[in-house]
Amino acid sequence: MNDDVQQKLVNAAQLTKQKIHQDPTAAQQLATTPDLQDEVVDIEQELLSIIVTRLNANEMSREQAQKLAKQFLTLLPIQDQKDLLTKLFELSKKNQATGNIYLKYAKPHEENETQKKLAMMSQHLHQGKIEEALAIAKGGTNG
Repeated sequence: MNDDVQQKLVNAAQLTKQKIHQDPTAAQQLATTPDLQDEVVDIEQELLSIIVTRLNANEMSREQAQKLAKQFLTLLPIQDQKDLLTKLFELSKKNQATGNIYLKYAKPHEENETQKKLAMMSQHLHQGKIEEALAIAKGGTNG
């Protein structure tokens, strides 16, 4: 995709973010919190970029592009980060073009969750609660 089109998508996303911050009703149609709303707009921009690139390279038909855009819109509103990742994962299973978007957002979330679990395990170990630490290591969420 050429830089001009990419810049227009970036500008449109910035404008959309400004507009949704001014209109709480519209914002709630995207997601439940301002941070998630911004993230949804960023994802929408990335998705549009993929669609434009694939259309220009004749790797996607107009019908496929419209279907993908509609599939994305059916994901809204987003309730929380877990909901976002679950829905992006499902979208990536339906359309491989969106796999990288899912991975981009899933990786930091997974790393954050891992750090939280490691911190809880460490705390339990320092308190001599080995069984609780092992439970977390096995996938539990004991706090």
